[in-house]
Amino acid sequence: MKKIGIIDSGACAPEEIIMAAGFMPTRLLGDPTINITHANEHVPPNHCVWARNLLEQAINGLDKDIKGIISIHGCDCTNREFDIWLECIDLDFMYFSNVPLKRDHVAFRFFVDELKELIKQLEEKFDIKITKDKISEAIKLTNKIRANLRELSELRNKFLIKSSEFHELVKMVQQEDKNNALKILETKLQELNQKEPFSNNQKKILLTGSVIDDTEFIKFLENIGFHVVMDDLCIGSRYFLNNIDESLDPIKAIAKYHLEKPIYSTKIPSLERFNNLRDLCSKYKVDGVINIAQKFCEPILYDHPFMSKKFKEMGIPYLFVEIDYNRESYKQASTRFEAFSEII
Repeated sequence: MKKIGIIDSGACAPEEIIMAAGFMPTRLLGDPTINITHANEHVPPNHCVWARNLLEQAINGLDKDIKGIISIHGCDCTNREFDIWLECIDLDFMYFSNVPLKRDHVAFRFFVDELKELIKQLEEKFDIKITKDKISEAIKLTNKIRANLRELSELRNKFLIKSSEFHELVKMVQQEDKNNALKILETKLQELNQKEPFSNNQKKILLTGSVIDDTEFIKFLENIGFHVVMDDLCIGSRYFLNNIDESLDPIKAIAKYHLEKPIYSTKIPSLERFNNLRDLCSKYKVDGVINIAQKFCEPILYDHPFMSKKFKEMGIPYLFVEIDYNRESYKQASTRFEAFSEII
């Protein structure tokens, strides 16, 4: 099936428009097992390791079914790197989606116009017609997926599904055909609802921070004794916590949905992001918060002092760790994670 790849350091890709265009939206994920060589010829080594990893993969060759790329306005790093993609990567369609930083009525009108421009560009490039009926149909499907993911997410708190297994499911949804993904989720829900809870002597953690797309990192935390009962990650709750309003004009509904979802570090105001984390900590009665920054992830690095201060005021144990985008770095930081486990 023809695909449109998505470069997104958050969770703001208008998947429903891509689906209405007849393509399968496919989030590009990093690969922590590869060495970055070619990408370093275009960007400095103190550039976000995750973004450089995606560029390295693209230079080496993406999936042949990917006919185009939509890069979502996220951090300054990923925004500017799109210019390098334009120069270095040969694809039929490349588009930069300018998602607003703010969330007021002006930003809403701007985003609606931006989505209409994306539709226009797709229609012209691929000689297709993207109707509102097709977008509405896609919204209904993705809303069903979000509902299933929310149910599955709650099973983490009931110790019926490991956080690593759930993480794999969220990645699957963001990379596979949505109809197949829905069937997999529905089957998994039926299976898990018949299981008994596993041992719940692990520490209940809220996980936040940069893009975390390597499930081996979640397994690493589990092996230390942590269980992620909730998160606010783009490959996590920010992807499914809310639904798109099916009663509105579909384009306006998509814009409204993305501007009302839980805020992340590249958007403003920062206090709203902390308030969301505070509420999640209270709801899920977590034992502690782990904030992970991929190497050179400046938005998370800027966030950290404020988050540390606020969680300290609340009396919630908080751990901040900056890691490189490779699995060896997990082991190097293991002492800090183990010490945090003992503290809480």
